[in-house]
Amino acid sequence: MRRSNIALPAFALLVLAALLGHVAPSSFAASSEDESRWKERLPDEDRAAVDAGVGYALPEFPEDSLTWLGRAPFESIEDTRGRVVLLQTWSSGTSKGRAAPKRLARALGNDFSGKDLLVILLHTPEGIDRARDYCERNEMPYPVALDRSGRASDHVGAYKRPVNVLVDRNGEVRYAGLHDRGVRDALAKLVAEKADPSDKPRERPEASDASSAGSGEYPEIAGSVGSAQDLRGRPAPPFVVERWITPEPDARGKVAIVDFWATWCGPCIASIPHMNSLANTFRGEVECVGISDERFDRFKTGFEKAKLTPSTFDYSLAIDSRGRMKNAFQVRGIPHVAVISTDWVVRWQGHPSRLTEDIVRQIVEADPGLRNGGGSATAGRPPARWASGG
Repeated sequence: MRRSNIALPAFALLVLAALLGHVAPSSFAASSEDESRWKERLPDEDRAAVDAGVGYALPEFPEDSLTWLGRAPFESIEDTRGRVVLLQTWSSGTSKGRAAPKRLARALGNDFSGKDLLVILLHTPEGIDRARDYCERNEMPYPVALDRSGRASDHVGAYKRPVNVLVDRNGEVRYAGLHDRGVRDALAKLVAEKADPSDKPRERPEASDASSAGSGEYPEIAGSVGSAQDLRGRPAPPFVVERWITPEPDARGKVAIVDFWATWCGPCIASIPHMNSLANTFRGEVECVGISDERFDRFKTGFEKAKLTPSTFDYSLAIDSRGRMKNAFQVRGIPHVAVISTDWVVRWQGHPSRLTEDIVRQIVEADPGLRNGGGSATAGRPPARWASGG
């Protein structure tokens, strides 16, 4: 789902497969899990925002949004094609913000010199009035761009906390919000790759896509949702998990069905065939994810006790022992399902047995973001937090 915070170590995936004794290690996404370990721990809102653009082309920055201190290293984003780009946000107005450029320089050292790497320091609006004086007093290791309006920062999903965005030679945003070691590992991978002019990254959807009318209407908000807070018609909480048990899905431009469940829950297990049917019927349009709030050791034990294997599920599984999304829905009884459109608005909630194919089809047909490539809040377009005042 492009929103996980902490990865399950690769060896743990192999241990789980060995304990279950039914699935070959290749059925788990060990390589993608290794990469997700590069991510820095970020607040849920920051992680969701910075991850929104991953997998899409980095478009041109809003016109006149940047003021360069010194000569600009490019006139347009198109000029950077063929090079790896590392964008690091920072601020001279906070101690953490001031430390970001120095930390990055220490992390990179001289290992990437001559590697066609362009590093840019983007100063967010916070403390911007002091930025020029600060840069004159302190030698900056990379080109500095000032973003007084916040439009450029919103462009990459950056807010007050320093974050980084890594763009490959083809112009696709490949990683975002990495810690120091993660930046080094990700750059080592990206600089080793060759540019492929025929590999055009997916363009971000236009802002108007999310508001264009669909061919139908979303289900009527009526009746009870069961043992949870009714969020129908309201923005869904950020999607965040600790560990992926199956390969992390690509939910960009798709309707999301989130199933809150646990291995000890009999009704949850009884609902698996129905969830499989929905996942298969709407594959390519809908992404189903089952999230358990069990600790990994208990999940592993419960998985084995229930005689489950990853192949039992035709949809993705993840763990969030803190139950952050579940708690945001105030789920008091499981299983509980939420269906979320591409603009990240809850369109249906309730027991999975009540979620019929007709309901899912109605949501799919009403969702313009699905047909146009994704909504503004979750697929390609980070939220404009500076523009909206946070």
